[in-house]
Amino acid sequence: MDGRSLEALLDHSDELHIEILGFLESEQAFPNLRFEAGLVACGMALEHALSLRMLLRCSCFTSAFSLVRLQYEALTRAVWILYAATDLQVEQLTAPLSLDAETSARKMPMFSKMLEEVVQKAPPQASRMLRHFKDVNWHAMNSYVHSGIHPIRRHAEGYPTQLVHGVIRSSNGLSMMTLMAGKILTGDSGGGGAVRAMQEKYHAVLPDLVEPPEYMER
Repeated sequence: MDGRSLEALLDHSDELHIEILGFLESEQAFPNLRFEAGLVACGMALEHALSLRMLLRCSCFTSAFSLVRLQYEALTRAVWILYAATDLQVEQLTAPLSLDAETSARKMPMFSKMLEEVVQKAPPQASRMLRHFKDVNWHAMNSYVHSGIHPIRRHAEGYPTQLVHGVIRSSNGLSMMTLMAGKILTGDSGGGGAVRAMQEKYHAVLPDLVEPPEYMER
């Protein structure tokens, strides 16, 4: 593992993260429960991304890789809340925590159903990016979350530099998608120019936009 190149990539990724937060923290969610809940989910996705980089700095690679799925699912949840959730589902997700609220929330769709609803109801670009990420990475993400062959072999044999760098770039790509969703949730749907400028500025720490982001060897 090339420690210096990893540190540089993490530092540059932190700069991207700070800039994304600057865009979103200066805005308020559109005054509606749906938009407020969606923006909370975006915040969760960005927290997972930050945690991933913190773990990598401590050489906790196995735990860090597991967070990619959490980041991806939080982003998908935000998009689902925005475009596909019913008003009742939004109310259930935003109700004060209680035993009854927890029981009601258990009826929320599982991830595959949630993504299916996003594909049906969200703009094609958003659903296409989320679906591509799942198509490329789903089995490996599950493997890390459930202690399967990927983490067993990598924890025993080590994590190649190229693989770790790919995870960071894919996480950054999810963060950029989170920014796009977050801008819509704040009512700013016309900020495409700023997003493109950030993509150009941080292209070195982002996945290739032409191909679906990939973070695991197959």
